[in-house]
Amino acid sequence: MRRALPALALAALCAAAAAPAAPRAQQQQQQQREPTAEERASFDAYYRAQVPAAVSGGPGLFAPSFDIQRRGKAAWQVIARVDSAPRHFTPELCRQIRTSYIYNAAAPAGQRWTPSAAAPEWQVWLATPKLICSAARYTTRLDPAVPPADAAALLWRHRDLLARARLLFAGNSACARQRALTFRLAAIEPAPPASGAPSMIGLVFESDRDTQVRVGVRKHRGDYVAWSVNCAAPAAPPAG
Repeated sequence: MRRALPALALAALCAAAAAPAAPRAQQQQQQQREPTAEERASFDAYYRAQVPAAVSGGPGLFAPSFDIQRRGKAAWQVIARVDSAPRHFTPELCRQIRTSYIYNAAAPAGQRWTPSAAAPEWQVWLATPKLICSAARYTTRLDPAVPPADAAALLWRHRDLLARARLLFAGNSACARQRALTFRLAAIEPAPPASGAPSMIGLVFESDRDTQVRVGVRKHRGDYVAWSVNCAAPAAPPAG
């Protein structure tokens, strides 16, 4: 009769069998890094040639931000983003336009940067009465299809709407665990009509745990009501 393996030996065999899976999982994790000196210098030269300093404000005023990511051993995707000078969009809103550029390390020097295929983003925030707009630490992405009056109203009321939306989290299995997280308003966008609510606007909130929640807001005349929540992970946007 074959003797049973001791518990410690059995545990060691199980651990050894599982070991090869760990590196494969790690390879699929998202990695990030800072831009290299060459990437920074290359973009600075490209942007200076494309946008005069009188328009851009000069490299010291509106410095680019870089988003550099990859998964596993894939090639790094390098994106540079530049915000325009802040301006009044309406009396209640300030706006910057954020443009993205894609880097191709394999292209000849001087041809490595191209504008992203994605449309420039509108970044907005509430204006201070009687003051010119200045750069803000926190901004919100605004879809141009959302009327400016709605955007201003939702920026004023988004905290109250989020508080009311938390009551809906418990009834949504994908949202229940996020009910107590800290959120920041990331975007205002159109939302499809919902049952009993033909006019909807979506508020996109990002949490301190790298999750995302979409709150469907019902608009009726001048009133806004948190109507629905969706905590499904968004599809990855296409590169560029």
